[in-house]
Amino acid sequence: MSRTAPTTQHLAAPLIGTGLLMAIYLLARPYGDTTGDDAAVAGAFASTWWIVAHLCGALALASIGRLALRLHDLLATAWTRVARLTGLAGAVLVLPYYGAETFGLYAVGRSAVNGTPAALELVDPIRNHPAALTTFGVGLLLLAVSGLAMAAGWSRAYTSAAAWPLGVLIAAVLPQFYLPPVGRQAFGVLYLLAAIWWLIHTRTATTAAAPVADGALRAAVRA
Repeated sequence: MSRTAPTTQHLAAPLIGTGLLMAIYLLARPYGDTTGDDAAVAGAFASTWWIVAHLCGALALASIGRLALRLHDLLATAWTRVARLTGLAGAVLVLPYYGAETFGLYAVGRSAVNGTPAALELVDPIRNHPAALTTFGVGLLLLAVSGLAMAAGWSRAYTSAAAWPLGVLIAAVLPQFYLPPVGRQAFGVLYLLAAIWWLIHTRTATTAAAPVADGALRAAVRA
């Protein structure tokens, strides 16, 4: 059975996925845990939206790995190879932390609002376990490399900067955790817009711009 040759249209699903899911995550996430008030913290963790939002966040990051995989299927260059390796490894490393954040803190929040406020003492050990922080941080750094490598691979192949906004924002996922709630929400909107921007250009690339091979680029430079 013959396999359909990859086209830029194969990037649509992971682009829509990572953009939309990241926006839902950062817009729907309860931010009561940033207030320092125990009741607000417990209420945020115990909210159904805590689970929904964090599942969307985990899937958004996993979609970065899928996007890198699809881009390498399409272009198969050194840049996209780096993007694929770091994107898939990064996604694997960040997901365990998101599991603890999603379900562990939800259980803590439910216990706290149901009459066991001392359960909030578990928040720090869950969030700041050395192994958890290390794997999460390394995973986000690998995703940052993947985002920038994808942007470089796309711009080199199609002589287009359309992938750079999303690539830079993927690289900024780690520092955005230190923004106030409104900043994180703005980041989610910008991330979605950047994904849409790249998506639009994938559609024009299929008809208006075939990939430029590395050899052709070198020949053009020599000319």
